[in-house]
Amino acid sequence: MLLFFVYKGDDLLRKIYAYCNENGVCPVNELIKNAGKKFVKKYCFLLKYIQSEKECLCEPYVKHFSIEKYQSLYELRLRNNGTMIRIIFYLSEKSEVVLLHAFFKKEKRDTEKALETALKILNSIERQDICANEKITEVSVQ
Repeated sequence: MLLFFVYKGDDLLRKIYAYCNENGVCPVNELIKNAGKKFVKKYCFLLKYIQSEKECLCEPYVKHFSIEKYQSLYELRLRNNGTMIRIIFYLSEKSEVVLLHAFFKKEKRDTEKALETALKILNSIERQDICANEKITEVSVQ
């Protein structure tokens, strides 16, 4: 399931969607919500940042993966007091953002595992193999 967040303003805006599992839970939103208020605030800021088509999707907030297998994926980067959260997302040809997977980054291997998980989700979305209860939902940015 995807959650959709829409930011009202004068800028050209990308639509943002989030994957939700078969239980109707959006893992990205759940991880951020449980991470604390500071992460929620940073998450909202970064959603507004990537939503604006005026903004370049580049470091320090966003990283594009250069390895061929993962070239369709990006990483949204949140950090607070040494704790790092990463959100893997996909940018469609229509410039729509799909939030696929979030995780706490503790070591380099965490990113590799998260990329594989995100790629599986993306492949199921592209093949439309998503179970009846899984969805992509539009996310509203506040």
